[in-house]
Amino acid sequence: MKKLVNILSVLALAVAAAVAALAQTSPAAGEWDAAMNTPGGVRNFKLMFKVEGEKLTGTVGRDTGSLPLTGTAKGNDVQFSYTVNYNGNDLVLTMTGKITGNDIKGTVSFGGMAEDEWTAKRAGAAAAAAPVASSTTNQVDVTGSWDAEVQTEQGSGNPAFTFKQEGEKLTGNYKGLLGEAPLTGTVKGDKIEFSMKVSGQLEGTVTYTGTTDGKTMKGKVSLAGIGEGTFTGKKK
Repeated sequence: MKKLVNILSVLALAVAAAVAALAQTSPAAGEWDAAMNTPGGVRNFKLMFKVEGEKLTGTVGRDTGSLPLTGTAKGNDVQFSYTVNYNGNDLVLTMTGKITGNDIKGTVSFGGMAEDEWTAKRAGAAAAAAPVASSTTNQVDVTGSWDAEVQTEQGSGNPAFTFKQEGEKLTGNYKGLLGEAPLTGTVKGDKIEFSMKVSGQLEGTVTYTGTTDGKTMKGKVSLAGIGEGTFTGKKK
């Protein structure tokens, strides 16, 4: 009986040591310099990861302060989320990535409404993380005037857009039932996304996401988080 107790004690110590070793040797643990693509351009930030078993905790360091993150770290795969305040509402950003040496590359989901890319480099391994390079070469140019049709549960509308595209960067102007407003966004391959802040009948940010061939476009529109619809557009 005494021998059995000794064996069990040894096994328990071995398991504890293995768990501790896993936490100490996780490739995710430590500080990272990161960057992500957003509709408003590239955003740089810092990540501090702490790993216990497969549990991932830490902070996201931004210009406006630090935010807590939680997630998982399984081998070279990480997934975590944190919450930001966007136009007075909570927006959950969920990030997944794969670690290769001193680098991480993955995707970020903006509350399930849009996705983009992010990268990170282990702090001290090299200079700060470079802006994320799109994996898709631009194949279209939407520069010019467009007529659109929007369909929502509340009704339909026919806004007009003026776009100026420079590489992946998109700027322009909106004119429609919600008034007039400047817009910003991105065009990556055949993927287009742009948004503008409106006030009056609707307060907040209206976001369009869809696809385009440079002459036509179609997709979904989010109305300041209080409604959704679809849209189509045609270049004049």
